[in-house]
Amino acid sequence: MGNTARLETDDNFPFRKLQHQGKSSDHYHTDNIQLLDGTIYEVKNAQAGWAVNLVSGTDNVHIPPGAVISSDGTIDMKGQKPTMVPGVGLGHRDLVDRGELHSDCNRKLQSGTRTVLAVRVILNDGSYSYASQSGLSNDLFGNGVDPYNLKSQYASCSYNQLIFNKASDRSMSTTPNDGTTAITAGVVDVKVDLSVAAGDSIIRNAVTTKIDSVFGVSNPYQLANHVMYCMPPGVMSGIAYAYINSWNSVYSNEWCNFLSAQMHEIGHNLGYAHSNEGGYTYDDQSCIMGYSYGYDDSPIMCFNAAKSWQSKWYTSKSTVVDPSAGNCFLGNVYGIADYGSAASSTVLVKIDDASATDYYVAFNRKIGINSGTQEAGNQVTVVKAGGEGSSYAESDLVAKLSVGGSWSGVVDGKIMIVKVLNINTSSSPGYAQVRISEDGNLCGGPPDPTPPPCLASGALVQCSNTVNPKCCSGKCSRRGSTKNTCV
Repeated sequence: MGNTARLETDDNFPFRKLQHQGKSSDHYHTDNIQLLDGTIYEVKNAQAGWAVNLVSGTDNVHIPPGAVISSDGTIDMKGQKPTMVPGVGLGHRDLVDRGELHSDCNRKLQSGTRTVLAVRVILNDGSYSYASQSGLSNDLFGNGVDPYNLKSQYASCSYNQLIFNKASDRSMSTTPNDGTTAITAGVVDVKVDLSVAAGDSIIRNAVTTKIDSVFGVSNPYQLANHVMYCMPPGVMSGIAYAYINSWNSVYSNEWCNFLSAQMHEIGHNLGYAHSNEGGYTYDDQSCIMGYSYGYDDSPIMCFNAAKSWQSKWYTSKSTVVDPSAGNCFLGNVYGIADYGSAASSTVLVKIDDASATDYYVAFNRKIGINSGTQEAGNQVTVVKAGGEGSSYAESDLVAKLSVGGSWSGVVDGKIMIVKVLNINTSSSPGYAQVRISEDGNLCGGPPDPTPPPCLASGALVQCSNTVNPKCCSGKCSRRGSTKNTCV
């Protein structure tokens, strides 16, 4: 074939479940190649490990001669591997710049003003049907009538550092007279000559080709930074998927309107990976990169500690504990919902390991922009994640701590202990007093004293007024001058 293309990775979970519908670790990851026109093909029969050192949405590859593109949305490499082509762009993508560090690429994606276009897909025997064009626009951008939507919640979580606007209105270059419409208020209808049974891979590429043709562009991301394909019922086996560091996300009918699904899939476009817990994909429900929920205006929540660090939205109130330098942290940790308060100080703490895998500590304050968090509300969370906190990496929620609770883990060969000394939710802003130190040491001093073991029932003690704090029960029995015992 011999063409230049771009690597696109997606994380697809065909049976992604809602809360209370059970846990599952069944999701799959695919490597894909995007051609110049924006069509995307899943790579089959390539040499093992060909994409290990490539970055999705950034690196360009050369498709080897003999590779075969099929109409089913796959490209068969015939045992060969695509090779990286340095310094070759794919048009005006405006997502990442070659030569930037990966962390800088993510920062470019996760800040600034970006545009969104939602595509209502029409087939021969089915159509996206959950909402009208104006209803879908409202669920994405608010438009003064919907208070909670993709635009409002990303603006809130980022403190207006990331703004999603509607794609510009645009007329069609050619008019097919088949139900396809001009772009209005960030939404467009696109008709393709296929049936529901064709499946999402074939339909997705047909929609891309139709957009290119009707609007006179070489690829859909010339129309918007993010293009959402809203499929008719029955096209997909799951609820939604998206490509990483990319422009495209795909939804099954109503999931195009549901807030958590919008944020989750666009989150993949921005470079966020899944948030897991206990070996279960999506099970960290303190983060929007966990489960999605079937509501168009809720839950109102943001990201976990690791994703919040990756976003760089809270850098002015973030701190690092370096075990190799003997660092210790003792202080109040505030919720990201109170980041904007002048009274708050630290909202994120990174426990830095020499490897790329680190631990992140936050107070998951259940209030305001995070009032709908589904797990660990008003608790201190500890999240483990790779990627040095700057690039795509799945995270694992390893601890949810209340007052007196602690977590220990080996970081840089040292036992680091996170201990919650106090939680105050009645003050404004609320906070958790946290100590992070080696072996639980006091910051600048020895560890907390270990209380002596208590005395069991029947042990001989001095007993005054039937009270003795040395007894496990705190009580004793007076039986004469030499027979006083714990009870």
